Amino acid sequence: MKMNGSGLVLRLLLLLCISDLLIPMSQAIWLSIPSSGTKCVSEEIQNNVVVLADYLVIPDDHTHSSPTISIKECGAIGNA
Repeated sequence: MKMNGSGLVLRLLLLLCISDLLIPMSQAIWLSIPSSGTKCVSEEIQNNVVVLADYLVIPDDHTHSSPTISIKECGAIGNA
């Protein structure tokens, strides 16, 4: 079966659309925090929902050092 250029493009476009539906979406937030500061972030999370988080720290000077951070996650009324 020989395929011309437009048929190949259509198949690739269809594959791209299908793969976009199958791959789960994710979201991210970016916080700028002073080196000695604290940031409180809240998000409404529904019951029986699992939330996963990855934290990445990028220093202002963009060095490859790994700064020390501490994170406290708690509920809306302050319970851990």
